[in-house]
Formats: sequence, C-alpha cells, structure tokens
Amino acid sequence: MEAGRGGLGDRLGGHGTGGSHLMPVGVWRRRSPLGFTSRPQLLSAGVLFVSRIAARRASDPARIGRFRVVGVLGAGGMGTVYAAVGERGERVAVKAVHAGQAADEQFRARFRREVQVLRRVSGPCLMPLLEADPEADIPWLATTYVPGLTLGEHTAVHGSLAGIQLHLFAAGTAGALAAVHAAGVVHRDLKPANVILAPDGPRVLDFGIAHVADGTAVTRTGMLTGTPGWLSPEYYRDGTAGPPGDVFAWGVLLAFAATGRHPFGTGNAEAVAFRVLSAEPDLDGVPDDLLSLVTACLAKDPGHRPSSAPVAQKTAELLGEQATQVLGDVHDRPTEVPNLIAAQ
Repeated sequence: MEAGRGGLGDRLGGHGTGGSHLMPVGVWRRRSPLGFTSRPQLLSAGVLFVSRIAARRASDPARIGRFRVVGVLGAGGMGTVYAAVGERGERVAVKAVHAGQAADEQFRARFRREVQVLRRVSGPCLMPLLEADPEADIPWLATTYVPGLTLGEHTAVHGSLAGIQLHLFAAGTAGALAAVHAAGVVHRDLKPANVILAPDGPRVLDFGIAHVADGTAVTRTGMLTGTPGWLSPEYYRDGTAGPPGDVFAWGVLLAFAATGRHPFGTGNAEAVAFRVLSAEPDLDGVPDDLLSLVTACLAKDPGHRPSSAPVAQKTAELLGEQATQVLGDVHDRPTEVPNLIAAQ
C-alpha cells in the first residue's frame, strides 16, 4: 500500500458522495445515552462514513449476492461501496472491487485475506462480516450497518472525548484489539478514521491490511502498510508489525481521543516518524487514571509495552469506576455501559 493510504474509506476520499442525485438515508440523527452523536450513515469494512447516499446509477448492479442495491456510498480507485438492503430488510454496506482490480491476482489474494480475517475476529466492538464472495467475478463483502461518526469526525466537530465517553472509548477499543490479537490477527492500521463512535460504543474497523500471524504476506514488498504517524517505532526501524505495534497505535489513539491532537505532533511524514522514534509524546491533557497506561503503551521498546489483554482489563475496570460515579450502582441499571463491561 502506498504511504499515507489507509482503508477503503480513505482511498475513496472520505465521504465519497460527490456529484448529483443525492438523497437522504433516513432520520436516525440522535444523541445516545453515552453522549456520542450519531447521524445517518452506512459503512463497509473499508471504513466509509456518509450522511447521504448517491442514487443508484444505471451502470450499478441491481443486486450483489442476496442484497438489493439502493444507492452508492462512494467510489474510488479500489472499488465501490454500495448501500444495500437484505431480504429481511436489514441495512448493509457492500464493498465491491473494480473489474480491473478483480483481474489482479495479488489484489484478489489480499481481498481473500481480508475476508478470512473478518471471519476470524468477533467481539462487541468489532464490525461483523455478514457475507462475502471473494471468488466472484467481482469480489465483494457485506458488513452490518452501524450509525455514528468516526473519531476523527467527532473530534473535528465536537472536540475531544472526556469522562465516561473517553473511558467507554478506551475500554471498547482495547477490548476489540484484545479480541483481534486472540484470533491471531494484527490490525496494523488503528487510527481515528478506523474507529466509529456508535451510539452504544466504539467499533474498530477496516481489516484491509490486517495480517494473520502465519507469516503470509499479501501486500507488495517495499510498500508502506499503514498510516504514517500511527505506526510504531519498530515498524519505522525494520518493518516489524506485530501485536505490540497495535498496542502502540492504541496509545496514540487514546492520546488523540483525550486531547484532540496527535501526541507526536503534525507535519510531514518524515518529521512525525522522527519524533515517534526519538521524542517523548505530548500527553498533556490525558486524564490521570489513564496516563500511566497510555505512557506504557507508547514505550519505544515493544518489549516494555503491555499486551492488549491486560490493557483491555484495566480500561474495563476504569470504565466501571466511571460508570459507578456517573450512573450509580451499574449492577442495578440496564445501560449500555455495564453490558459493554460484561462483554470485555
């Protein structure tokens, strides 16, 4: 993957709904009990978030698998993401690759691996794969619908997360990462654009460049796989991409969520990489109860970082403490927070 290129949502140019013939998706604009603002959106495993759907064009398929195509969420060099409806009325997003990409056997191999990864991982803060056909003339996969803004979108509009919002985000993303690692998978592209803030908690998305820990590579050699600024020191040094690299990215992500800024600053990719390798992170504004954990996750030496499982356990404990302060005895109240804690 080219440097700086992330999931399909990035490659499709963010919202990806430019042009005419735009129609509203629905009326799901609301604020959840946890404070996350949602808006009408459909998404794919490739991380595309939109508030409006472009009407289906004559050149678009009427159906993909058992799903009826109702609109276009976005299109780019790699493929198209369609808004679709299942036989039971379920709303889904279907990612279909372009014909030119489908003819590229290396791209097909990567798409097969993405499907395999999505089938391996499961958890309350991950996106379930509904169906896929990587062997079709035009390979495709379908994921469930979840409303919400990405972390990047949320911070741009509403600012950083705090209080129970931040702790829900920390516990949810850490729990998702622990589930991914337990399945023998390395995400490799954890960043604000790849986490959606659903009304009931965050969802970690986009396994397009995820790696199954069996030594099999499906990306072109010599190409950066990941997003500069969200890569670990060891990846910059020698290309190592393992679970500790995901933990480092989680630490960066948490610092960004808590402060609204990157802990290693901004600038060109080389400048940020230099700071990741040699500078201490700016964690001013990270809450005290999360500070030591985030600091440990950002250790330059991967051997000094905690693994994702204890990170998930600690953040779940902190979320429980926050929930008790905000909601009282969580055991007596059926809210999203204790349900999420129980799922960790």
